[in-house]
Amino acid sequence: MNTNYLTTICFLLALLLPLPSSSKNIPALYAFGDSLIDGGNNNYLNLPLQGKANFPPYGIDFGGKPTGRYTNGKTVVDYIAILLGLPLVPPYLGLSKHQRSKITTGINYASGGSGILQETNNETILTFDHQIKFFKRTVENDLPQQFKEKVELEKHLSESLFVVSTGVNDYFQIKNRILPSTRSFALYLLKEISIHLQTLYRFGARKFFVNNIPPAGCFPASAVRMRPRGNCNQTLNTMIISYNKRLPGVLYQLQSQLPGFTFVHSDLYGFLSGLKTSAHKYGILNTWKPCCPNSIHGNLRCLPNTVPCEDRNTHLFFGEHPSQITNHIFARRCFHESTICRPLSLKHFAQASSESHGSAKRY
Repeated sequence: MNTNYLTTICFLLALLLPLPSSSKNIPALYAFGDSLIDGGNNNYLNLPLQGKANFPPYGIDFGGKPTGRYTNGKTVVDYIAILLGLPLVPPYLGLSKHQRSKITTGINYASGGSGILQETNNETILTFDHQIKFFKRTVENDLPQQFKEKVELEKHLSESLFVVSTGVNDYFQIKNRILPSTRSFALYLLKEISIHLQTLYRFGARKFFVNNIPPAGCFPASAVRMRPRGNCNQTLNTMIISYNKRLPGVLYQLQSQLPGFTFVHSDLYGFLSGLKTSAHKYGILNTWKPCCPNSIHGNLRCLPNTVPCEDRNTHLFFGEHPSQITNHIFARRCFHESTICRPLSLKHFAQASSESHGSAKRY
């Protein structure tokens, strides 16, 4: 029997095994960002249908129920929560006032369409600033109802994981901006993301998981317009690389300036680029054609009640976003390897975090 075939079968079987937890060294997960990790916040906003994902075929592998996640099943944040031994984190806007006052295992504030910049789709979605404002309410109004002593709340926040995944929409809207240069735009974004991280730090965050920007030039909406179809838009990718190559330096600078600031830098760009060229190792046969048939024609979303491909595990993309299998592979590799997530794997980061208790140790 073909060795590659056996390798693929073994890998897919491994994905079906229960995910190991990290013994709950991380008590909670708080997520901020865009549609790559939105858990359903956009369901509760006054948006046109194309701005939401609360209809079939989204969620077809999430118990057959659309939840507002822009994929067929779980997102990266869902898998990170599972790997850390936590429940899936609910969307902030989907919680009642009573529920917000009770939950201590984390909340998802991410909103599809948002970016690093306040002006990115700011009239329709939860901008990053809005997301932070909601987190501020969580810290000042909700969590104190469960943590009566200030020191207890500070400990909870300092040990929690803060996932940040944003920036791609700033580049999708780049055509609407007059740019001095690719470099200057990247530096502008880096300045703003640094401010966002410092604001979260000011509200008690210490442990960060920060995605870089994925290769948007290889996403279906870009690839379908290339000749030959399926090729990546390298002009767009080159602009994104200008941001990505400088992001680790920003994180290390914050770590040197802010006591207790620690981080995992997630190379989502490198992961997706690598997966595109080695997809056969994971049983992925389609690296740019998404499962939603309408997405092949450049639409950004699946259309309501359309029939997706039968075997979603063979597609890198579900619609315009990574499929569940892609998210699963990424989360597992990030949890166990220090090649995709640096300077430590997420597993070792969680263990080291448990030992350091908010110290300013540089990994």
